[in-house]
Parts: sequence; C-alpha cells; structure tokens
Amino acid sequence: MIQPQTHLNIADNSGARQLMCIQIIGAGNRQYASIGDIVVAVIKEAVPNMSLERSEVIRAVIIRTCKELKRSIGMIIQYDDNTAVVIDQEENPKGTQIFGAIARELR
Repeated sequence: MIQPQTHLNIADNSGARQLMCIQIIGAGNRQYASIGDIVVAVIKEAVPNMSLERSEVIRAVIIRTCKELKRSIGMIIQYDDNTAVVIDQEENPKGTQIFGAIARELR
C-alpha cells in the first residue's frame, strides 16, 4: 500500500535511486497504490551525471510492496521493500534493465 509521501526504491538503471510518491494515477480519489499502479513521484536521490536529476517530477510503476498480495489460488506474496520502475509518457521504462523479482500479475 503506497500512499503520498511514501519513499520508494528504484529497481532499474535509469539513474534515480530513491523516489517519493506525490499522487496516485487512477480512478477517482484513490488513497493507496499497489503492485502495477502508476504514481507521480519526485526524485529524492539520483546517480550523478545521468539523464534524471534530483527534484525532477516523473511517473513510475510499482513493482514490489511490503503489503502482502493475495493471488486467486490462495498464495500470499510479500516483499521486503517498496520498489518502482521509472516510465515515460508512453508507459515504456526509461531504464534498460530491471533488477529483482517482478510479480506475475504485473508481467
């Protein structure tokens, strides 16, 4: 469950290291985002000499959350951290690699 002011780690090589969620994109006035949702975020920490800079507003998709996810077969999945991947306006990832596990629901 990601809400505004939540800090997220980055799982790709786009140049950002940490984000802070500002707003959840979706139907109406949603309070929380989960795996697969798109959020508007600001970069809090970035790698030097890369295309993304600190305090830049971007879009990202959530790929892992600490809150457990229940599948239809009864399996419960829970990750250790809240992680996102930076995307562009056409919803394509800005990085070329994604590190770590990705949920089957997101693929």
